[in-house]
Amino acid sequence: MQFLRKHRALHIWIGITAGVMLLFLLLRDNRPLMTFWVDHISWPFIRFIQPITHLARFSLAEWYLLLSILIPIALLIREIRKMRRGLWRISHGIYRIIAGLLAILLTILASFSLLWGANYRADGFQERSGIFAQGATVADLERVTTHFAQGLNRTAHLVERDAEGVFAVSIDEIFSESVDVFRNVEAVFPFLTQRDFPPKPLLISPFMALTNYTGFYFPFTGEANINLLAPRANIPATVLHEFVHQRGIASENEANFVAILAGVYSENPTFAYSAYLLGYLYLSNALNRASPERFRAIQETLSPYVFADFADIRAHRERNNPTVARVMDTLNDAMLRSYGEESGIQSYGEVVDLLIVYF
Repeated sequence: MQFLRKHRALHIWIGITAGVMLLFLLLRDNRPLMTFWVDHISWPFIRFIQPITHLARFSLAEWYLLLSILIPIALLIREIRKMRRGLWRISHGIYRIIAGLLAILLTILASFSLLWGANYRADGFQERSGIFAQGATVADLERVTTHFAQGLNRTAHLVERDAEGVFAVSIDEIFSESVDVFRNVEAVFPFLTQRDFPPKPLLISPFMALTNYTGFYFPFTGEANINLLAPRANIPATVLHEFVHQRGIASENEANFVAILAGVYSENPTFAYSAYLLGYLYLSNALNRASPERFRAIQETLSPYVFADFADIRAHRERNNPTVARVMDTLNDAMLRSYGEESGIQSYGEVVDLLIVYF
């Protein structure tokens, strides 16, 4: 009993966070409850904190991630010092180190589950819009791929380009114009209506450049965080993808789909072109697997500007570190599957089914 009393606060901390995590695991398959939680608690909370986190022009997410590493290290050092000074017996000190790390881990997991994990179990875009992915024929895939190729050709010459013909719209322009892009798609789907704030540039972009990731949404701060070293033509669509996550839509295929719709519906050539590019890459890859001949016929119609951006995207991917990229993919895949995204990272490409149904 004396042992329990000495570490009472730590045990209460673990008990609360473990209880929250257990409750989430027990109730996560209750879709109406998860939808209620997202609509009335977690999403309103995110909308409340976004104007506050926006006041910081830098990414708070990066500082959060840094502190999640530094705080456990600081606690570890503190407990070791207490043991060395004789304030704790070694057994007590080791127990507090293990229990403290467990408490921090449970706190992060429980908070993440409540602020983001529940969204995977709630109604998403398909349930709210009535537009559901369905099977399609190769002819359907060819038709929609052609539509996106035509969209690329219409918009490719409307965006600023460098001497090599590569997409060269400035980051500042992309970020400042992004806050108005959703207006037209919100008129079609009012449940997407939300005030947007410019995304945050990542100081860890050099690390992100080693992976395939162009950005991420951070639910603890409500921020859309962007890798500044990603292929420039991909960045506008990435911003829109993270803005979709800010609207409570967790599914990656739905986030890609709504991002593409927002860009295509917008009257902004920068975002329209990037959206067409994102959709075309997924569609053409699927068509190439189904019918290489039809894929090549469409590919040959593309503007030289589009091929310049393809080359830039390939060049960026060749600079990826295979080990780092594989580790990041594995972690992301595990996270997605743990929250109910059965296809894991493959779910990004399932946007093809929604695009075929809609277009």
